[in-house]
Amino acid sequence: MRHLAALHAQLRGGAPAEEVLRAVCDRAGRALPAAAVLIFDASGRLRGGTGDGWPGLDEIVAGAVRTGRPVLRGPVSAVPLPGQAGIAGPPGVIAAVGRRRPVPPRRLEAFAGVAAVVLGTGEHQATRERERLARELHDSVVQTLYGISLGAGTAAELMHGDPANARASLAWIQETASAGLSDLRGIIVRLRPETLVGAGLATALRRIVDALHLAPGTGAVPPGWGLQLEAEPAVSPQVEEALYRIALEALGNAARHAGASQVTVRLAGDDTRVVLEVVDDGVGFQPGGPDGGPAGGPGRVGRLGLRSMRERAELVGGTLDVMSAPGAGTVVRAILPSSAAVLVG
Repeated sequence: MRHLAALHAQLRGGAPAEEVLRAVCDRAGRALPAAAVLIFDASGRLRGGTGDGWPGLDEIVAGAVRTGRPVLRGPVSAVPLPGQAGIAGPPGVIAAVGRRRPVPPRRLEAFAGVAAVVLGTGEHQATRERERLARELHDSVVQTLYGISLGAGTAAELMHGDPANARASLAWIQETASAGLSDLRGIIVRLRPETLVGAGLATALRRIVDALHLAPGTGAVPPGWGLQLEAEPAVSPQVEEALYRIALEALGNAARHAGASQVTVRLAGDDTRVVLEVVDDGVGFQPGGPDGGPAGGPGRVGRLGLRSMRERAELVGGTLDVMSAPGAGTVVRAILPSSAAVLVG
């Protein structure tokens, strides 16, 4: 949808909030069509609009904020903006006055997603990201450093009396440090999502490959890693970030655990949905095993990774499937709507 694509370009370009909100109303009015489109924040303050209002509009907007559900009254449709988990109520409402009949709420949702980003839902998402990164730091990097510390102490004790085992301990330290570096590099990328905002999804996916999956000792991307892109889909900012984060998690799992020689990222979409696949030819695992890992073995995807990917897909109204078997590689497939229809916890 060209109107959404133009709005996303404004967001990426850092246009002022009020300018983007006016553009949302203008383009929604032309696309739907509607005689008037207006955006209100959660306090009922008008933040942007085109056309004239309608008698009783304030009451209609207040009802949509209070219930968190669309309200239709006469020619007016009022749709709550998508919120974030842990937030009491939506951050605002987008209302449209139909020319002859009410605008179907479903058609307002894509524009509601853009308005929600401008009105600050990104701040709440950032809080969730910080909490998740804290858990990842504890469960990966901190534990890795603790293991290295223990291994170094063991090697020091064995250095004079048992040099063979000391060398084995040093080799383990080197291997563990390399794995920890990969984990840390992934976390650093998560802390820099501006690469997504500034360059678009396709470029951001290529940067994930460049940043996370360097061939050891060569500084080059392994030739078996690739990106298949039909066309960069026009998706809402929430969906775009969800795709980026899911791909980042799936590629991190493939790099750290799969032992894969071929990894492919596929991205395709249309006006209604987008499909992301991350496919590897690695060791595979049993999805029904403990914590999402191989049955009887250490978790390859793990609680946090698999759960977070599914949560991200569900938060924007999509689904995520993981298909794998021991020795048969892994396919992670996310199917998301082009716009975030729901963002609830």
